[in-house]
Amino acid sequence: MRLSRWAVAAALLLPGAAVAAPPAPVTRTYAASAASFANPGRGFFTYTETHVGPGYVPLDAAALTAARVHEAHSLVYRIFYLEGYQAVDTIGAADLARISADFATARRAGVKLVVRFAYSADSDLDAPEARVLRHIAQLKPILTGNADILAAVQAGFVGRWGEWYYTQGFAADTTWAARGRVLRALLAATSATTPVQVRTPQIKRRLAPAVARVGVHDDCFLAGTDDYGTFTAADDRAWLAAQSRTALVGGETCDPSERSGWANASAELAAYHWTYLNPSFHAGVLDSWGAAGRAEASRRLGYRLRLLSLTQPAPGTVTIKITNDGYAAPLQNRPVHLILTTGTTRRTVTVPADLRTWQPGTTITLTARFPAPRAGTQLALSLPDPAPRLAANPAYAIRLANTGTWDAARGWNTLGALG
Repeated sequence: MRLSRWAVAAALLLPGAAVAAPPAPVTRTYAASAASFANPGRGFFTYTETHVGPGYVPLDAAALTAARVHEAHSLVYRIFYLEGYQAVDTIGAADLARISADFATARRAGVKLVVRFAYSADSDLDAPEARVLRHIAQLKPILTGNADILAAVQAGFVGRWGEWYYTQGFAADTTWAARGRVLRALLAATSATTPVQVRTPQIKRRLAPAVARVGVHDDCFLAGTDDYGTFTAADDRAWLAAQSRTALVGGETCDPSERSGWANASAELAAYHWTYLNPSFHAGVLDSWGAAGRAEASRRLGYRLRLLSLTQPAPGTVTIKITNDGYAAPLQNRPVHLILTTGTTRRTVTVPADLRTWQPGTTITLTARFPAPRAGTQLALSLPDPAPRLAANPAYAIRLANTGTWDAARGWNTLGALG
């Protein structure tokens, strides 16, 4: 006579009956990779500039793709010089179309942009406030329409190179009220998810102390004793070290100094949570770091997430440990998906997490539960871009810093078979 499952269960609990022990937890560890590779929104960038008008030089999708694949450049810095509009209120439709086309090119190349607009590279003759505000309003549809591929917008517009210093148009702005209106206009012209960077800590502290998405671009990193005027208050360094845990910091070096060698550079890149850096300038500073220093910076700028282990304490439960070997936490949150593949059947389990809290040097524990899969089910970890237009593009997914785990075609990290 066949016993019911309840009778079988009761029999197993009778005195002297053998009770099957639960399976022992299975733990798998993963080897770290020392390779430098592209990950979205971080690292050394590809520098580009153009002059808006008849001599416009558009971005090249093939060149940007090659830089991403072969040089690990997932970011493109793009400065748009508006010399022809310093005295003209309205940006022409053809020029707006050229600017918009550059964003489409970046999207095809699988990269994100850090952009700045300025009126001159060799003069302090910029535009008056009213004209600047008009130009920002005209650029708003491009900036908001391409928020998914905007890693950052630097405040720009004011002064030579858009660095808010050498300026005729804002020379009389001694109270900084006009500069404040420019910054607020730029914040209004960009998505709430787009970081806006200002040139120095004091600019943010003065004009946007409570705006979380306002960060800093230090364009004289390691120069002199104060990064050539970047740090002007006694507590600016301590302030930036704290702020940069959640605010974007990036930029470039500009002049060798007693401080600019690799020992000091590595300490400050970590202290201020640097996410991106110009690999082309200043050559004297970057060369002094040596090949090993440059390679370490390439690996560690921004986040570098690495698998430590996967434990399967019971069928249908996994615990994954990850660490961040980079200088900064990911600035953008994104989905965390476990992909379970059994034959031709695929299932996705979403794991609650906030990547923005994954600070450098910490160990992150992810736990997921799901109906017990068949033995041999393959598991993968997917960290896709949160934007619908980019979610299926492997170029915008996060690759973990391990050997033998990256599936470039699918844009996910393979974890192996479940027991």
